[in-house]
Amino acid sequence: MYDLEISKEKFFIGALIKIVNLLPEVNTLKIHSLSLYEPRMLNSKELFIFSSIEDTSKITNVYLEKMNGIEEFSFLLELCPYMKSFKVDYIKHIDFKFVLRYIFKTIKEDCNDYLCLLCFRIPTVDDEMIRKLKRMINFEKILFNYTIRQISDYIYIEWKEF
Repeated sequence: MYDLEISKEKFFIGALIKIVNLLPEVNTLKIHSLSLYEPRMLNSKELFIFSSIEDTSKITNVYLEKMNGIEEFSFLLELCPYMKSFKVDYIKHIDFKFVLRYIFKTIKEDCNDYLCLLCFRIPTVDDEMIRKLKRMINFEKILFNYTIRQISDYIYIEWKEF
């Protein structure tokens, strides 16, 4: 159950910015997929709202069913600066390890202290993939105090602090 659920495919981010601004009490967001540039770029009013959204947005849990591009995470992190968990069901044509590196780099650069749980649906997940992820995280010193769990075809990565 989500406070705000948008099932439209490729939902324009300008409309999402306006909705989040009008509904400041929303804590959970589920969205099918985003459109960052179509039908147009953001106008000046949308950019102004987006730049001040930190004062109004209280969204802590975000569920993006389909990620079409890695930059969608950056947009959602700015739209939901207090995000604690981020879940994705499908990553379109993007390497999962690249996605993780990008997310952790973005969190670090933004000095985000809130996000502490990632969940990805990976139909091909197995013990070997989990071992490789742990090896990558440890070798690249991405996280220190973390756990990785597999439940069915979902991978959960949770950490205490960045």
